Amino acid sequence: MRALTLVLALFFTANTVHADIAWQVDRFGPGSVMVMKDRSGAMTHVARGTEGNLHVFDVYDGTGGSADFVGRYKTTARGDVVETVAFDGAVTRFVPNRCNRTEGACRFTMIHPDGFAEPRTRVTRATRAGLHYREFGLDGLMAEGALELDGNGAAKAGWTTDAPNEERKLRVRRVLVALK
Repeated sequence: MRALTLVLALFFTANTVHADIAWQVDRFGPGSVMVMKDRSGAMTHVARGTEGNLHVFDVYDGTGGSADFVGRYKTTARGDVVETVAFDGAVTRFVPNRCNRTEGACRFTMIHPDGFAEPRTRVTRATRAGLHYREFGLDGLMAEGALELDGNGAAKAGWTTDAPNEERKLRVRRVLVALK
């Protein structure tokens, strides 16, 4: 689940050079594929279409037919994550959303699978190549990262860490995007 969380943080925290931080989710039609790679391997994101007004993506550990399903996430039309579902069905919700697409300070509530509601604040600032974010929870700094972005508002490369004092950053780069 940690790997899925880190990959989702990188994938969904996107911004364009012009400070438009919306991810253009509509450009990723059903069957579109995006592959992100880090030191542990590749994670494949596959657009599945919409459920109501939310866009649905499945995530697989690896690439090709042998990749293992690890979860699903749902986003708004701007790319804000509202829900993640782990392979075992555990649901995490973000109310009103995870603030991935909001520049400045943004507050939301993370509702864990056990029902615990945790207040969070995400602070995002534009950089020359993309963005930098920091996310705070009850225990202070929970995650931090920086991304380089493409014209669709999707991550091309970046880093993240989910431990405030962790020196080692998880570096990720995109190795494939195929839009349908």
